[in-house]
Amino acid sequence: MTEFFTVGLRNRSVWTALCVLSVLVCVPTAVDAATACYTQNCLATCTPNAPAAVSTLIAGFPGGTDTPIVFVDPADNLPHRFVATQEGVIYVWSGVTQALLATPFLDLSPSGLNKVAFGGERGLLAMAVEPDYLTSGRFYVYYTRVSDGDIVVERYQRSGNPEIADDTSGAVIFRIDHPADNHNGGQVAFGPDGYLYISIGDGGPQCDNGAGASGDGQSPGTLLGKILRIDVRGVDPTPVAAECGLSASNYTVPSDNPYVGQATPCNEVWALGMRNPFRFTFDRLTGDLYLGDVGQSQWEEINLIRASTPAPANLGWVCREGCESSGVSSGCSTTGCPADAGGTCEFPRATGFWDPILCHQNSPWVSIMGGYRYRGALVPVNAGRYFYGDAGCGQVWATTTLDPANPAAIASACWLSGSSNYGFGEDHLGELYIVRGGAGTVDCIHNGEGCYWARWGGFFEDGFESEDTSRWSSAVP
Repeated sequence: MTEFFTVGLRNRSVWTALCVLSVLVCVPTAVDAATACYTQNCLATCTPNAPAAVSTLIAGFPGGTDTPIVFVDPADNLPHRFVATQEGVIYVWSGVTQALLATPFLDLSPSGLNKVAFGGERGLLAMAVEPDYLTSGRFYVYYTRVSDGDIVVERYQRSGNPEIADDTSGAVIFRIDHPADNHNGGQVAFGPDGYLYISIGDGGPQCDNGAGASGDGQSPGTLLGKILRIDVRGVDPTPVAAECGLSASNYTVPSDNPYVGQATPCNEVWALGMRNPFRFTFDRLTGDLYLGDVGQSQWEEINLIRASTPAPANLGWVCREGCESSGVSSGCSTTGCPADAGGTCEFPRATGFWDPILCHQNSPWVSIMGGYRYRGALVPVNAGRYFYGDAGCGQVWATTTLDPANPAAIASACWLSGSSNYGFGEDHLGELYIVRGGAGTVDCIHNGEGCYWARWGGFFEDGFESEDTSRWSSAVP
C-alpha cells in the first residue's frame, strides 16, 4: 500500500451516502455539517486563495542524504537552524553563510553511527529540542532501527560546540517492536505542559491487523496506533511506572495520563485510534493539538484535539475512516467495533469516536502532512490559518475559516500549487516553513520580502540594521 514519500494511487471504494463524486466540496446536512470533506484533484493547479509568497531558504543537501524531513529552530539565540534528513543525518544551516555547514550536527546514517534504517517509510522521522534547549542542550530523535526496523526514541546532548552534538551521549528512551515496514507514525513534540508527545503508527501493513478484536489502534493495551505522553524532564512530582514492556529508566509517566491505575492498558497512552499519524503540532496560542492521519482507501484526515478535550480521545481507526465505517470505505474488518463505527460525522462528539475537522478523498491525495496553525506576526494575511499538505499532491492547503467553537464553519482551500511536501516547520517567532523532501529544499513562507528573520537567532533579527523602520522590533520575541 503506497504511503508517504511515494506518489501513487490507491484502490477506490464505492462512494457512500456521505457525498457524491460530482461535487467538489462535500458538506453534509444536520450533524454532518461539522466536517468538510473535499474531493478536488490536488494534482491540478489552483488559484491561491491568499498571497502565496514562498522562497527556497535551504537547499544543496549532500547526495545520498538529500531528503529533508524535519526543520527545527533550537531557539538558542544563535544564527542557525537544524534540518534532519530521512537518511539519518542532521545538518546545521548557517544564517550567516546561508548554507549548510560541511560537518553534520549528528550523523545516524551508515556513514556515521549506523543506527537508522532508511527506505520507503522508514528513516529518521522526527526531531525535537527541549523547551529549555538554550541551557540544557538536550534533544530527541525518532527513527526506525537499522537492525530490525523497530521504532526508537533516543535523547542526545549538544557538545561544547553548539554546531555539533555529542554522539556518545545517546540514551534510548524506549524501543517499540514494529511488525511492518510502513505505518511508523513519526512525530515527537513537547506540549505546553512540558511533556513529550510521540505519535506511533498502527504497525501496518494495512487494515490494522494487530492485537485485540479491532486491531492495535483500538487496544489501549498496546502502544501502536497511539499518541503517547511521557515525562522526560521531571515535570510531574508524582509520576507512575511504565507498562507494556517498556523501561522507565530514562522517563516517567505523568500521573494524570488517562489509563494510569487501570489493570490492562498502557500507562503511556494519551490518545488512540490512529492509522499513521505522521505529523502533529500544538497551537502555540491555545495548546490545541492538530494531527494529520494518513488514510487507507477513502479519506485523509485532519484531526483536532482541543486542550480542553478530556483524554483519551479516540480517533476511530480501524473502525472508522474519515466519517465512514472502514468496512465500507476500505474493506477492513470491523469486528469488535461499536455501533457508531458507521455513524454520521460529528465534531465534537459527546460520546464515541472523535471525528476529523477536515478530510480529503484518497487518490490523488496519498499521505496527508499535518502542519501548523499560523501564529506569527510577519505575514498577517495568514493569521490563524492552519496549513497542511500531502506527500504526493503538489499542493499546500490552508483553512479559510477555523473556529473550533463553531466547527460547522471550518473550511479550507488550496493555498499553493507545485509544492508536494513531507512536512512543515515553525521557528521561535511562529513563522512557517515547508519541508519538501522530494525537491530537497526547505522553503519559507513570507510576505514578499523574504524570510530575513531566519538569518538570525536573537539580536538584530528584527531587521534594525536594514534601516527599514517597519521591521523595528517586529520580530523580537
